[in-house]
Amino acid sequence: MTTLVSEFSDFLLETKADQIPAADLEACGQSIYDAVGTGLAGRGSPHGRMIQDYVLAQGGTAEATLIGSGKRARAPLTALANGAFVHADDYDDMGAYGHPSAPLVPSLLAAAELVGAVSGEEFIVAYALGFEVAMTLYAEGKYDQYDGCFHSTPVFGVIAATGAVARLLGLSHEETAAALAISASQAGGLGRNNGTMVKPLHAGLSASAAITSARLAVAGMRGADDVFEGRGGFAETYLRHRALQPSRVLQSLGQPHKAAAYLHVKLFPCCGSNQSALHAVSELMAKERLSYDEIDECVVEMMAETSPVLRYPAPERGLNGKFSIRYTVGNLLLKGALGIDDFSDAETRRPEVIEAVGKVRPEVLSRWDKQAGPDRKSKGNPVRIQTKDGRVYRHAIERTLMLGSPRNRLTWDQLAAKFEANAARELPDAGAVREASRRWRNLGSEGDLSAALSSITTPSVAAA
Repeated sequence: MTTLVSEFSDFLLETKADQIPAADLEACGQSIYDAVGTGLAGRGSPHGRMIQDYVLAQGGTAEATLIGSGKRARAPLTALANGAFVHADDYDDMGAYGHPSAPLVPSLLAAAELVGAVSGEEFIVAYALGFEVAMTLYAEGKYDQYDGCFHSTPVFGVIAATGAVARLLGLSHEETAAALAISASQAGGLGRNNGTMVKPLHAGLSASAAITSARLAVAGMRGADDVFEGRGGFAETYLRHRALQPSRVLQSLGQPHKAAAYLHVKLFPCCGSNQSALHAVSELMAKERLSYDEIDECVVEMMAETSPVLRYPAPERGLNGKFSIRYTVGNLLLKGALGIDDFSDAETRRPEVIEAVGKVRPEVLSRWDKQAGPDRKSKGNPVRIQTKDGRVYRHAIERTLMLGSPRNRLTWDQLAAKFEANAARELPDAGAVREASRRWRNLGSEGDLSAALSSITTPSVAAA
């Protein structure tokens, strides 16, 4: 009997680089570049430091390198730390099934060091194939994380990361199928932990599970052949129905590849559900030359699909603020920009920030409103700004048209500006930042990943 794990294994191991469209490989390369930058920045977060200290305290064989610090630990633990770093500030890519790169890139970094000699092209191809498996499973399963409650990033990210790691490590067909079956039992992550330190941990746990799953498969562990489609398997448990049709999944797998159509680089370090409103506010303020002191109120319209995740109307902690439409928009109105440092606990208590948050009013649609149809989420959230002298301005940007989205991609230079700002938070000087940027921007031409890895683990940082 043909099963999904068997077919996924064939796809992961037999697809050649030249069978993946150039646009999809480029999108994957951009996401990898972006993730390394967010990982450098995320290491400096309070929870990033906590996780690094925990990982280093476990001891054991030094197999792989932690982003930024240059310190080494066992491969699964290194993937745990780096995954949490990448997702620490919620600044990593989005789209598809959540945040694809946060589990994928750290697990592949650890796997690459286990192999010892991996080219940049091999790294990108493994990423692309792991992503494609998880994205196809997600799309055909029509998973809704707000209904299902499990955070979609680890649910599908552990499958993507395991498939990618199996490819990079050169597992056999049987071992790859087994690794996927093992990883399916490690999917999870509760959505209720959005806005806390645990959400970034979800990505780290998935990255770590990918390494563990591959190693256990090589050691001989085997799981259910029909773990995805069988009764009591992945589909029934996480997708909450038995309607997943393996034939449809396989017809969609790589037909076409989906990275270029779904990977989305963020411009603001907060939950993706804030992004369309933030883009609209930013453009409106610039176009109309509005100052904060002129503004009486900013209304964010059509808050329907976003409201289950943006659950903090008056954040008391910085991480809560990443899941608050009032906090993110209020800060942007006040400061004209929104960066990582705007999400500290201290910022949430500043009187000026509290006042700005009070100027933002979300309008939540009833689920029976005709505007709250199935395509509403893609439309994003229009904003309406009223000034103290009675002028009213309105602007809207669809999610699919935001800068950084698949239909309006960042240029490599724009992406470099984001990477270098993030890297500068952790690397010792401008020269180190430029070298890291050059290496990871041109990853596909790197014959050996070791030089790129060294560029983000400089000796002066390793001493910190």
